[in-house]
Amino acid sequence: MIRRLVCAAPLALTVACGSIEPSPSPTPTASADPCATAPSEFGKAIAGSWIPACSLAQDIYNDPSKAMGPPDAGGSGPDQYSGFVSLGFGGHVTVDLGGCIYDVPGPDIRVHQAVSGEEVSLYVSLAREGPYTLVEARKGCGEGSGIRRHCDFDIASGGASRARYVRVEDGELFPCPGGTVSECADLDAVEALNVAAADTEGPPNR
Repeated sequence: MIRRLVCAAPLALTVACGSIEPSPSPTPTASADPCATAPSEFGKAIAGSWIPACSLAQDIYNDPSKAMGPPDAGGSGPDQYSGFVSLGFGGHVTVDLGGCIYDVPGPDIRVHQAVSGEEVSLYVSLAREGPYTLVEARKGCGEGSGIRRHCDFDIASGGASRARYVRVEDGELFPCPGGTVSECADLDAVEALNVAAADTEGPPNR
């Protein structure tokens, strides 16, 4: 009778009761393959960010989510802009493309910047937690005109053949606090340049 009462306890105690029933199968989880899904043309989610406290104390463009989606920076300075995040002294934002991009001849990633053409460093990875590969350090990002600028990167420059996570880091390295409310590089968007080709032709070199 005592054994029967004990075995009527919750499922967590069935093993102690000598149950020989197999454990329930775990609920299937998403594939561990970071390249199992197709990438987005622009950043789909923010995978991480870091902006130094001395920049946060002064900057007014501090929302990393502004780096998602297509470029949309607008407005006028010094404090009426919209659509970007100021990275601050050595700060960075990492975007998830939702799937892998693959290296093809020419540039693979375009970083859209706002306000000016400050330098940025670009890193890529297949996993959110890294390791991250440096593609190019402190590249000027001044192509374009007006407040919208951009610069292009070839992931093969860092030895990468595919990437899902893209980290954009301030390369201006102007010590904070500075004299503006949008210190250092101002990240508007991250664009995968060869998504359409990969969708129609299949991943190169996979």
